[in-house]
Formats: sequence, structure tokens, C-alpha cells
Amino acid sequence: MQKPTMRIFLSAAIALAMSGAMSTKGLAGEIWVTNMTSGNVQVFDSDSRQKIATIEAGKGAHNIAISRDGKYALVSNVGAHTVSIIDAAAKKVIATVPAGKKTHDVSISPDGTRAMASSVGDSTITLIDVANGKALYTKKLGKKAMMSVFAADKKHAFVVDAGGSRIYKVDLRNGSVEKSLPGGKGSMAFVPSKDWKSAWITAPGDNQIIQLDLASAKIIATVDVPNEPHGLVLSSDGSKAYVVQRAADSIAIVDTGTGKIVKSEWLGEKPDMLAISPDGKTLYVTIRGEDKLMLVSTSDLSTIAEVKTGKQPHGVAYRGG
Repeated sequence: MQKPTMRIFLSAAIALAMSGAMSTKGLAGEIWVTNMTSGNVQVFDSDSRQKIATIEAGKGAHNIAISRDGKYALVSNVGAHTVSIIDAAAKKVIATVPAGKKTHDVSISPDGTRAMASSVGDSTITLIDVANGKALYTKKLGKKAMMSVFAADKKHAFVVDAGGSRIYKVDLRNGSVEKSLPGGKGSMAFVPSKDWKSAWITAPGDNQIIQLDLASAKIIATVDVPNEPHGLVLSSDGSKAYVVQRAADSIAIVDTGTGKIVKSEWLGEKPDMLAISPDGKTLYVTIRGEDKLMLVSTSDLSTIAEVKTGKQPHGVAYRGG
């Protein structure tokens, strides 16, 4: 029979091991920021805000997408007309894929196998095999293909045409347009609801954000958001939209139920894109005119911290720890 002291020792050891395992799961995540003029990506610890790595990407590193499993980070290089595929754990570029002219944005499929680049210079979309680092096709689409989001069905993507004020539902097999939906003037961000019944779109040319019913292809609601609404994210329950007002150097909270701006707060010169933390408490906003990243409270838009970045930060994404 074991002595009581031995049982206590073993229990303490097991508890310590379990505590260590749980703390590992709770490790801080990473904030990834693209810097256009610097042509690189910087990675910051989300808790300490200390820089972990700087990764050389391509000229005009613009927007960034990270796979759900955290394995890959993809960067659209607007000046190099390419997409950089990065091993996110190793912090190393493993492939550079040619895309269309002025590759503005890149998105990645939920399973991480495919990516889509949108190029505003020639209004094309490029479907990419991520693991092999190869372009599968490049197709002309609309007047100014701005960005895309992979649909939940894994068979389609929604592509924003800023020049044509349209949203296209595209068949991934061949890049053909299956459905054309209304957008807004200069349509920019496209953020679907969790249930994929609707999506919110920023329309800077109309100074509005638009809620679009994806099944009926009808506009459900419009909300007046002055001063060039640009980047947008939704709260986890969809009750709030956080919108960058680029011409006012501000960010706004919109109540999506009432269609009213709850609050607007000045941030800094030329705020651009934004991401939201997994717990929904923090916004990460790039301030292109001041070479910094701002951490902002979702509750009242108060500043939590400012982080110095490279030159002209633009895209931002969160990678889980």
C-alpha cells in the first residue's frame, strides 16, 4: 500500500502536469501585420505586444489571410503582383505565386487547401493550390476585383467587384460566375454572418454599409456611415459592426439591429484594416499614416495599446496560440 505522503506527491505531480497542459492551450496568440512600403510582414505576441519575427514578403505587401489551423499565412503583394505563402510556424516564405496585376487581396478556404487572389489592376481572380504553391487558373472578373471570401459550402467564393458595384458568387471549379448580387459604390469589405444568411458590405462611395441577403440577392438594410467606410468586422453574435471611417481617421460601432452608429472615435492618420480577437474584446487596427498598430477595446473604442510597425502597415490578422 502507498503511503499517504506518496499519494499526495503523485496527486500534486498530476495536477501540475495538467496545469501545464492547460496553460499551453492558453498561450498567447500572434498578430500579423503587413507593411506596404517595407514589403514585409511583422509578427507580434498578442499579450506582450513584443515583435516575434519579421518576414520578407513582396513589394507592396498588402493584405493577409491565415488558415484556420494556423499552418499557413498568405500575403497579397500589390506591387509585385504575387501571393507569398508562408509557413506560419517556421515564419518562412515557402512559395511565391504569380497572380494578376496589382494583387490587392488574398483569402483562404476553410480547410486551408485553396486560396484566391483578387487583383485590381486587371480585375482578375487567381485560384491557388496552397500546399503545392501553384496557381490553378486566373480569370477575368468584373471591373475591379477587390477581395473574396470562400463560401461555407466549399464549392463557391464570393468576389467583390468594386468597379461594378456587384458581388459575384463564383464556382471554384472554373471561376465562372454563378450568381450576381448587388453591392455598393466602391464596395470593399464583405463579411458574412455566422449562419451565412446575410453579409455586411462597406460601400465607401455611398458612405454606407449594406446588409445583403445571400439567398434572395436583395439588400436588407443600409446604414449611413460617413467618411469612407472601409474595413469591417462583426462581433461574435453579429449585433455590432466595427467599421473604419478612413476619411475621418476614425472607427465606428454600428448597432446592426437598429442601424444606428453607437459611437465613433478618432484613431490616427489613415486607419485601414482591422481584425478582432477570438474573445471579442479587442480590435487590431492598422494606422497607415503613423506606422503603427492600435489595440482598441470593442466595448467603448478606448485605446488599449499602440505598437510600432514597419512603413505603411495595411493588412492585419490574428493567429491563435
